[in-house]
Amino acid sequence: MEPHLEDNRSYKRNLKHTKTVDTIKHAIVFLLMLFLFSMLFRYAIKSEASSFNIEWLYLIWGFFFFIAMAIALRFLFETGISGERLPRKRSKWRNVAEFITLFALVVAVYLILTAKPRYLPRGEAPLIRYPKWIMGFGLNQTVMVYYKPLPLYMYVIPLLIAASIVLTAVKRRRKHTVIMGELHRFNPQMTFDTIEGTPEERIIKMYKNVVAGLILKGYPYQKSWTHWEHEEKLKNIFEDLDDLHTLTRIFEKAKYAKKLSDEDIEVARKSYDNLMKFLR
Repeated sequence: MEPHLEDNRSYKRNLKHTKTVDTIKHAIVFLLMLFLFSMLFRYAIKSEASSFNIEWLYLIWGFFFFIAMAIALRFLFETGISGERLPRKRSKWRNVAEFITLFALVVAVYLILTAKPRYLPRGEAPLIRYPKWIMGFGLNQTVMVYYKPLPLYMYVIPLLIAASIVLTAVKRRRKHTVIMGELHRFNPQMTFDTIEGTPEERIIKMYKNVVAGLILKGYPYQKSWTHWEHEEKLKNIFEDLDDLHTLTRIFEKAKYAKKLSDEDIEVARKSYDNLMKFLR
């Protein structure tokens, strides 16, 4: 079977799997939102009057900030903050992550500068201030608003979710480091002339060096992807996709056909040099 036909079939299988995973993720998010809103607007009948525990509002508000903090930390772990030139085209996830990171930093600085500890006399109950917009949730004079601590596990859930998001980023970063070591250690000084071997072997090493550089920059990569699937994942987030496509095409030819023309070698060298200007 020809290599490109096998790659296309593998790509279609992975694309179908990706769509299924996305559908499951959306369903989980929808069910989670449905659960939170059902708990938020849940009423209990006490003494012929509806009642509402204000602690649910504070829990959901804290849940939002914990998740925002976790996403911000994940973004910092995966990409970091640097003054390097970024791609012109960036994924929607990167834009959202940057916004959440900036928002979380602003809120953190504001709370550090403005929040002051309150010292209460021993035995005094905490003062609960109800939001002014609470009437907008349908809570009127017939509803009794009260405060009651929730079960301990309800406060642990946001912490566990936030910790899992951060740990996922840490694990992914370590995995990228291992994969980069398995494939090829990025060498910013590598050129066609410094590589030993046949022209085909040089092109293969040049392509692996580019992949290692992309991983080091934080671009997505999985060992199970084919080279065409890897290029597809970078479609909307990598700046110089044309040169990457050219180098990938000639890499495939060098790996499977084992024979390159002088024109192929010259084109590959030019594309490689352009890519290395970005990766160095």
